[in-house]
Amino acid sequence: MFKTPKILIAAPQADVKNYCFEQWLHNIRQFSYPQSKIDIFLADNSHTTDNLDYIKSMGVKGVYIPKNGRGIIEVMAECHQACLDYAKENDYDYLLHLETDIFPEHNILEELMTYKKPVVCGLYSIFDGAYREPMLRLIEKNNAGYVRAYGISGSTSLYIDGKLLKVYSGALGCTLINSSVFDKIKFRHDPTQHQFPDTWFSQDLYQQNIPIYVSTKSQCKHINKSWGTYNINFN
Repeated sequence: MFKTPKILIAAPQADVKNYCFEQWLHNIRQFSYPQSKIDIFLADNSHTTDNLDYIKSMGVKGVYIPKNGRGIIEVMAECHQACLDYAKENDYDYLLHLETDIFPEHNILEELMTYKKPVVCGLYSIFDGAYREPMLRLIEKNNAGYVRAYGISGSTSLYIDGKLLKVYSGALGCTLINSSVFDKIKFRHDPTQHQFPDTWFSQDLYQQNIPIYVSTKSQCKHINKSWGTYNINFN
C-alpha cells in the first residue's frame, strides 16, 4: 500500500531575515502537497531567543543555536546540521531545505519528487543587478575542490531549458534530500578555508559519487536582501 511520504521543510533562520518570513510561511501553507504530511523546522541563530519565541508563536518548530562568539560560517554549519538531525531523528522521508527568502511554486514538492533522485534542487538566482545569475555550478573534472565548479554567466540560455541537469552544486536554498542519504551528509565548516557549508555539502556528495541535480523548470523567486557583510556584521 502506498504511503504518502512525510516531509520536513527546514532551514537556518535569524531575525535579520524576518522581512519576508511571514510571506515565506504563507507560501508553504499554500503548497499543494498534503499539509498533514509537512512539518516546518527552523534553526534560529539570532542574538537572543526572542526570535525563536516569535517563530514558535507562528506554529513552527525550532531550536536556538547561539553564536557564542563564533563566526557565521561555523554557526551556519551547526544550523544546517540541526535541521538534518531533526529530520533523521523524527523519521522523515525527505528534507526540503528551503531558505526563508526562497519562494517556490506551490507544486514544488511533487515536482522535485517526480525525478526520484537522492538530491534535487529547484533553481533561483543569486547576487544583485548585473551580477545576478542562476545558482548552479557545472562540473569541471580536471580541477579539485571548489574550483571544480564554475558558474554559467553569459551562457544561461544553454542550460535553463526546463530539463533536469546534473551539476556539481545547485542551490541548497531549495533542495529536496531523500532520507537514503541523511546518514551520508554532515554539514560542516573548515576553519582554514573560507567556504560555507553548502560548498562542503556539494563537495562531500561529489566525493561519495552521490549526484546532485537541478530541475531547471522548478524556478523559484529569491527575495534576497543586503542584510549583512561577512567579517563586518557577522564577525
